[in-house]
Amino acid sequence: MKKYVRCKVCGFIMEEAELKDVCPACGVPKTAFVEHKFNINEKRQKILDLHLHPISVHFPEAIAVFILGFFILSFILPEDMSNNLLTVNKTLSIFFPITVIMAFVAGIYDAKVRFKKLSPPYLKIKIYLGIALFIGSLLMPGLFIIVSYTAVSKIFIFIVALINLGLCVVLGKMGSKLFECVMPG
Repeated sequence: MKKYVRCKVCGFIMEEAELKDVCPACGVPKTAFVEHKFNINEKRQKILDLHLHPISVHFPEAIAVFILGFFILSFILPEDMSNNLLTVNKTLSIFFPITVIMAFVAGIYDAKVRFKKLSPPYLKIKIYLGIALFIGSLLMPGLFIIVSYTAVSKIFIFIVALINLGLCVVLGKMGSKLFECVMPG
């Protein structure tokens, strides 16, 4: 079984065998480290150490940022560049729901491992917001590929893209509060 240590200054946790002369996070001498024991079993800890959900959420978040950003830029730039950005957005909009599903599934799995159930209030809210993000992500391909670019459709695309990005931000903020939480056992 691996031994872990925690920096008393910044709280950084790492394997004892990997500790060199200083804390890799804050730079204090290694004398600031103390033994650390996780309050969950090793199998659950190994799964959580993969960071499947925290890593997977970066994909839909990035796509949401680029879709909104490129859409706004398409109004500012010359027509040929604008058309290129809209083509990129069409492509991104196809991958958006796929990445949302991947992050959602990883989040459900992470929550089951971390909390052993999906009923805590924050998790319920995150699940509902994740479903809303998935619905919003499903709208994007239709809006970019099927709908013709009228003034009304552009406003609707902007609103949906803004809502999607807002949902990503709220979900990320909530998730960051839960990152260190784990049910013992």
